[in-house]
Amino acid sequence: MFSTVGFFTVLGVLLALGATVCTYIFVLPEGKIKTTNKFFSKLFSFARDLFSFKELYLEKILQALYILATIACITVGAMMLFGFSFWENWSGDLKVEWTGGYGLLLMIGGPIAVRLAFEVSMMFVLLVKNVIQINSKLKADTKEIAEKAEEPAKANTAE
Repeated sequence: MFSTVGFFTVLGVLLALGATVCTYIFVLPEGKIKTTNKFFSKLFSFARDLFSFKELYLEKILQALYILATIACITVGAMMLFGFSFWENWSGDLKVEWTGGYGLLLMIGGPIAVRLAFEVSMMFVLLVKNVIQINSKLKADTKEIAEKAEEPAKANTAE
């Protein structure tokens, strides 16, 4: 038996390593690539922001997944209202079961459960965003305090 999975796995890992090295060398440093083309300039800026975690994209991804999961609960629940489950029991009798009760449960309880799960995950994202904001404000305040402390020292040396 012959399989190419191993070869392509090794090739994929080697290509990923090469792309990682190229990204660290060419994309992440600020002034490394200079282009006059607006598209490539925006593309490299986006890639630099993406790989250096300057912006949190998780919030937008979670929001899209929340909307998808909520709509899926409602539409699947609505489809279950019209569904029936046919099965045969141990004695060979054909049983028919209406799945509408499960559909109603999914339509009512699904969005509530999805909302709770996504609110918990969003609490962690907002916690990280607030810590980043506090950290940047502390850096700015520390810089101002250092500049104010240097002013009297400069005035004393000038006299």
